[in-house]
Amino acid sequence: MVPDNVSCTQPTEDDDMLSKLPSDVLASILEKLSLRDVIRAGVVSRRWRRLPRQLLRLVVDFVDYLPGEEEYFDEDNTQELIDVAVSGDALSAAGDKMLEVATALLGSMAAGQHQLPVCAMSFPLRHNYMSLGRLLDDAIAGGKVRVAELTIFTTCALEIDYDDDHQKRKTFRAMVGYGRRFRKLFDGCPAAFGGLTRLTMENMTVREAVLDDILTNCTRLELLCLEACDAGRPTTLWRVRHARLTDLRISYCVFGAVHLVWLPRLERFAYRYCEYHTHDPLSFGHVPHLTTLTISKNHVDEGTTVKLSQILANTAVQDLRLNLGGKDIWVQQEPPKRLTYIFRHLKYLKVRNVHEECSLTRIMFLLQAAPFLKELYIKLWDHECNMQHDENKNCFTMVKNVPRDAATDFKHSSLTLITIQGFYSTEDILVTYICHLVRAAINLEEIRMRKNAACEDCGSAKTGFPKTGKEIECLIKRVNNGVLAITSYPVSMLLNLILEAES
Repeated sequence: MVPDNVSCTQPTEDDDMLSKLPSDVLASILEKLSLRDVIRAGVVSRRWRRLPRQLLRLVVDFVDYLPGEEEYFDEDNTQELIDVAVSGDALSAAGDKMLEVATALLGSMAAGQHQLPVCAMSFPLRHNYMSLGRLLDDAIAGGKVRVAELTIFTTCALEIDYDDDHQKRKTFRAMVGYGRRFRKLFDGCPAAFGGLTRLTMENMTVREAVLDDILTNCTRLELLCLEACDAGRPTTLWRVRHARLTDLRISYCVFGAVHLVWLPRLERFAYRYCEYHTHDPLSFGHVPHLTTLTISKNHVDEGTTVKLSQILANTAVQDLRLNLGGKDIWVQQEPPKRLTYIFRHLKYLKVRNVHEECSLTRIMFLLQAAPFLKELYIKLWDHECNMQHDENKNCFTMVKNVPRDAATDFKHSSLTLITIQGFYSTEDILVTYICHLVRAAINLEEIRMRKNAACEDCGSAKTGFPKTGKEIECLIKRVNNGVLAITSYPVSMLLNLILEAES
């Protein structure tokens, strides 16, 4: 029986439950919306209209003001989609609208004597880029905004046809021009760049001197991301020094080499590159807190390989992610003892694009060098549409720089979880591969298998991944029988095999 003083009334469709939430909760909801939706919320409610002043982080993104279907644009491919879907006039109109909205919002905060903790802006280097920069510069200099985050991109084509000399020269000239615009923005907005904690730059030529000035003047910088930024000269050696930088990402930028000289707070570093012109493309100086490292190399010329023992000599990472490049292996095989000290803290290892001709050799080499590894993630190279075709031999080129022997008789006592993504064309290779991993990892608890998504280039999906329960049982049985065939000790539970789709 319900007491008389307790209401049994249930919420109805007319009840506005959302508006009954505390203001700080509503503000946290607004932070997850685009600025366009924040403004729409303020139109329908006087209370919601005041909430932007309580935001901890205001995001002003150029993409929100682009015309057309919103689903055509996403943050991972913004620049490419702008190139193909939006005219120059539409881009200019979007920039003008963004400037109008940002000016109104920052002005209303000034009128209310409210300081915004973080203002994040993203815009291309087009006709009103200086107005947007100066707006942010004035906001920080005047105390309206405490710190800023900037994403600066261009409308240069992401994909260049290197066989088309005219297109190549045109693109390179445009990138140089955008680099000059960025220099003008940087010199004209000292307060904005001095207040930056995050800076992302995409598709422009940025000279070494400009990069050095960024590190010198952006003293509060915590994240720096350079994507497809030409350094001007392919032999450039960039020496990086910064007191507060914790996250550095360099993707597909042309440097001769990058030397992390002094980064006492650096925790995460990602280096994805396509070519280099020096013997050691990467080196580490004082990076005592570096824990997560990603290194990716594609399109290796014959003979251009590196030794991990050399480039990682001053590191002690816990999370290492390597892209072996499919058939173009850029990592030299070394005696595992040379890497054991460097890998002494390694707990998580992710290896991508492992070709079937060298999978066992490479993984066993890395596993033997990391005795305290807990988790191993392997993405198999299982698709040949991107492999360079040798017209003279009428066949695909073979894997480079790979010895054929593999140590398979050692024991690893720390590894407990292995995740394998992809499926080789021949199941026998994968079964043998898994059997040797299980034999080495004596305390292994679980192997997870995930199928690859469809190929980004040709759209085809892999067909070798088990689909039915019968196929899954058959694979598990083959693995267990294979392990028993090479293992002399009794094991009650050899393998817990979980097959799942790619997340």
